[in-house]
Amino acid sequence: MSSYTLFTPGPVDIPDEVIKDISKPLIYHREEKFAKMLGEIAECLKIILSTKSRIFFFSASGTGAMEAACSNILSSLDQPIVAICGKFGERWLEICEGYHTNPIITKVEYGKSIEASTIQEILKERNKPTVVFTTLTETSTGALNDIKALGEVVRNHGSYLVVDGVAGIGADVCPQDDWHIDVLVGASQKALMSPPGVSFVSVNDRAFEKMKESDLPSYYFNLNIYEKFRVKNQTPWTPAINVLYGLKTGLDKILKRGVEEVLEHHEKLAKYVRERIGNMGLDLLPEHPSNALSVMKVPKNNSTELINELKEKHGILFANGQADLKGTIIRIGHMGNYDINKMTGALDALETILGQRRA
Repeated sequence: MSSYTLFTPGPVDIPDEVIKDISKPLIYHREEKFAKMLGEIAECLKIILSTKSRIFFFSASGTGAMEAACSNILSSLDQPIVAICGKFGERWLEICEGYHTNPIITKVEYGKSIEASTIQEILKERNKPTVVFTTLTETSTGALNDIKALGEVVRNHGSYLVVDGVAGIGADVCPQDDWHIDVLVGASQKALMSPPGVSFVSVNDRAFEKMKESDLPSYYFNLNIYEKFRVKNQTPWTPAINVLYGLKTGLDKILKRGVEEVLEHHEKLAKYVRERIGNMGLDLLPEHPSNALSVMKVPKNNSTELINELKEKHGILFANGQADLKGTIIRIGHMGNYDINKMTGALDALETILGQRRA
């Protein structure tokens, strides 16, 4: 088929209103009209994130925002803790190592979640405040971490918690301020229902004070430069204006529906998808699954064939596993612009193909 509908865990299928708005005529990013829009986007995000933090925007994927968080909050003598439960936890490690820090690594088997008690033991042994990097929703496995518990442990030890929330924001509960998240990373292309191209970091006051002490090299992502423009609702460099149009529309849709209702909607979708997966005789990979996506194990390690057949015959695209998980799992995204009817059609197609292969 020449086209397909995305059921991947990012980018996701986006509403028609968003598609329409990203084609608006460009405006100049130094005029008041742009500043007004960027300020409104920041205020919308503060409501969704439950925070009073500063929000900095980048014309970059979520990885760009992760690098910004890392390069600004760390200094050369810091020894951060990287808590890994999948590929995106490993990305934190790669970024930290790229800046020649010497991170302490704690890692769990794919499909499992990080235990707060493990982080507590490391912090006790280290007996010195540091930075802890982890993920909210691990997109590679579908695992959800207990960020609330992690936040309490990290704050009690005077340390800083930096969370990759790219996949979870808008789908999984994650109130930044209440859960003591010092830096929360997000992006446009998942539950916020917008095209890829814009990412952001939400930085609280204590983290921003630490960032002023950083001696790591940075320029494009230097938040001390960004702060001078943020207070004017601008960005230091030319932003992805059309993507920001779409992000504003996606955020408006969430707030019009209500944040609590949107979170409950994702929870209902997740439960429905997992019931269907169980009825097909398949098992989930994660022990504590996120509401953003469902990840199921595929017998005979033939997920690549299944995904291709679904795309060609039914116009439905699920996601394969990454790295060592490729071919062994199917990742089904249900964050953002999805409802029960849309998920039913996709899962019916999957069930049909599985039935044909079992016959």
